[in-house]
Amino acid sequence: MTLSLARHLAPALLALALAAPAVAQDMPTVMPNDYVLSDILNRQRVDAAIGSGGGAAQPARPKARPSAPEPAATTYRASAAVSARVRRDFAGWMGEVAGAEGGRRIAEVLSRSDPVKSWAGIVGSDGLRPGDLADAMAGYWILNWVMANGADSNREDAQAVREQVRRMIAASPGFSRLGNAERQEMAEVLMLNFLIQHAAYTDAMARGDRDTAARLGEAAVGRFQTEMGVDLRRLHLTNAGFVRG
Repeated sequence: MTLSLARHLAPALLALALAAPAVAQDMPTVMPNDYVLSDILNRQRVDAAIGSGGGAAQPARPKARPSAPEPAATTYRASAAVSARVRRDFAGWMGEVAGAEGGRRIAEVLSRSDPVKSWAGIVGSDGLRPGDLADAMAGYWILNWVMANGADSNREDAQAVREQVRRMIAASPGFSRLGNAERQEMAEVLMLNFLIQHAAYTDAMARGDRDTAARLGEAAVGRFQTEMGVDLRRLHLTNAGFVRG
C-alpha cells in the first residue's frame, strides 16, 4: 500500500481516529526535544534541499543529484524499552490536549498494538522502513502534503523525499549529537503523529466527510508553516522529491 487512502482502517487505527479526531485537526507535531526538530527542519535547510520546479507540476528528474549520505547516518537500533517509554509519554501528552478520556483510549490502543508495525504496514510499499529517522520523517512530511493538497503519492516520490530528508538530517549539528535512543525516540514519535493524523484523515475520507478532511488539511498547512517555514501548498511532489512551484 502506498500513502494513498485506504477504504477501510485496521481496528487499532480506527480507534486512534475515534479517540481524538478533533485534536488531530489542530495538533502540532508532538516531538521530544522540539528544538532538535526545529534545527533539522528549519527554513534554511528546507530551502537547500528543495529546488524550484519553475511552475511545472511534474518536472523531470535532474540528471545529476547530490549523493546522499550513507544510510547509517540516520539509522538507529530499536530498543523495546525506548518504544515503551515513547508510547507512554505520547499517551500522556494526548491526555493533556484531548482530555483524560481521549488520552486513556489512546493509551489503551497503544498498549494492545504495535504502532511501529502499523506504520510500516501503511508506508511499506513505498519502500519506507522502521529503523531510519529519514524514513519516518519522509512519511510524515508526505502525509501532511497529501492532506494539505487532497493529493496522493507513489513509491518513487517517497524514495526521493527520503533522500531529501536524509540530506537535511545529515547537515544538522543537532542531529549529530543525538544518541541511538534519541534517534529512535524521534522516529517513533513521528510515526505516532503520522498514525493519529492518517487515521483521522482516512476515516473522514471513507465517510465522505469533506469538512473534516479540509480542516485536517488546513491543520497540516499551519503546522508546517509554523514549524518549518514551509507552505505545503506551494510544493509539488515529484519523482525528484519536493520542488517549489
